[in-house]
Order: sequence, then structure tokens, then C-alpha cells
Amino acid sequence: MFGRIFAKFFWDAYDYLGRLVLANILFFLIVMVIAIILGTVFYPLYYALGRPILLFGFGAALIAVFTLPFPASGFLYFLSLISEDKEPEFRDFFKGVKYRYWALFRLCLVFAAAFFILSVNVFFYLNPDIIPPSLKTVTLVISGVCVWIFFYLSAMTLYAFPLAVYQRIGIKKILFRSFLLVTDNVGVTILAVLFLTIILALGILTRGMTFFVLNIALTASLSNSLYNNVMKKYEARDAEKQKEQESERKPGSWKEIKNKEFIEDRHDRYRRTLKDILKPWEY
Repeated sequence: MFGRIFAKFFWDAYDYLGRLVLANILFFLIVMVIAIILGTVFYPLYYALGRPILLFGFGAALIAVFTLPFPASGFLYFLSLISEDKEPEFRDFFKGVKYRYWALFRLCLVFAAAFFILSVNVFFYLNPDIIPPSLKTVTLVISGVCVWIFFYLSAMTLYAFPLAVYQRIGIKKILFRSFLLVTDNVGVTILAVLFLTIILALGILTRGMTFFVLNIALTASLSNSLYNNVMKKYEARDAEKQKEQESERKPGSWKEIKNKEFIEDRHDRYRRTLKDILKPWEY
């Protein structure tokens, strides 16, 4: 499955590279402006209280809650139109912000709160000034559990953000479904997380240059491709079950014997190889 995920991720980014790069630069500047404004407002309080690390973490989480929904809603809505066989325009980035920003804002608020609570727990249990040496083993186990939960929640975001764009459902259902999707697709999710780590590492190695130019778009494309291919697996499974049920029972009306084929992805562009980049005029 990861081959199909990578193919969709790559060709979606390649075919719409110009618009994605332009949107990446624009959203990066929006995020940086908002982060600078919030950081400027927040810094006097942080400095006055002696620069505590927990307050810094709270401020970082607060900034993420306001800034991340901008690129997430814009890119995922744009990419969802591609996945729905539509030809998106550049203005669709802003339609995504208009329609899905607040849904992703609430989702970011939940994840930021969870990450902050986990970070506080790890900081507390690993602090030698608070925990006695006799409980060191227990605190290490608890801290390890918190770290694993942190990673699991991070994997859930790859499904939760597209769910908030594709499906108009509440936060509880988004979290529950993203939890089930990670649990039922552990292998491919781990590969996607590792690939996302490579994308982030590329941004660090280039000293933030690819973050400015393309990294946000690549992250959204990977998340969108992962969600679409995983959901197609369930759609194919449901279609097969329905086909078996229809073959076992006697047809009662013309509607029941009507052909209900599962619509597969027939885009030839996802079947291309890297050789097609060298000869794009043949596509």
C-alpha cells in the first residue's frame, strides 16, 4: 500500500508544484507573522515569571493552535479537490481556510492540550528535585508510556486533519476514527511517519529553506495521500461484502439487481514512473 501512497503523494505534488510552492511561501509568511505577533505579546509575561520552561511550552502550544490551521485547512482542501477528480484553482486554498479553519482550530486545540499535558508529565516524573531516587524505575516507566502516547497522537494527526476536511463530523468522532485508523494500519502509518521525519529533516538540513518553499505542502500531500489510500481499502472491502451479500440473496426489484460497481481510481498519472518526468510531453 505504501507504494500507492507514495505515488499519489509524489504525483499530486509534482503536477501542482507551482501552485503548491506559491501557497507554501504565502502560508509560511502568514504563520510567521502570527507567531511573531503572539510571541511578542506573550514574551513579557514569560520574561517576568523567570522564563519557566512550562510557560514556554504553553506559549508554543498556543501559537501552534492559531497558526497551524491556516496551512492545514488551505492545503488539505486543495488536495481533497484533486482526490475528488476536480481541477482546483489557486483561490481554493483560501476557500479551504474559509470553510475548515475553525474545525481544524478546535482539533489543534485538543491535540495541543494533550501534547502539553504529556510534556508536563514527562517533565514532572523526570525531575530529580521532585521524585525521590527510590521511585526512579517507576517514573521512567511512566515517562516512557507518556512518550509512546505522544508518538501515537502524532501519528493520529496524519488522519485527523484530513478527516476534519473530508468528513463533517465532530471532534470526538474525528479522534475516535483516527485512533482506529492508526491501530488498524500500524505498518503503513509507521512508514508514513518515517517519511515525514525525512521531510522535516530536510528542512533542518537546509536551515529552514525547504520549510519556506515546500515542506508544508509536502506534509499536507503525504497526509492526504495516506488518508485517501487507507480509506479506499475500506471502501473496496465494503464493496466486496456488499457484492457477496447481493449474490447470496434473491433479487426483489430492479433496484437490487442494478449494477453497483466499486469506482476505482483510474487516473493514469498515478501509474507513471520517474521516467515520465524526463518526457512529460508524452503524458
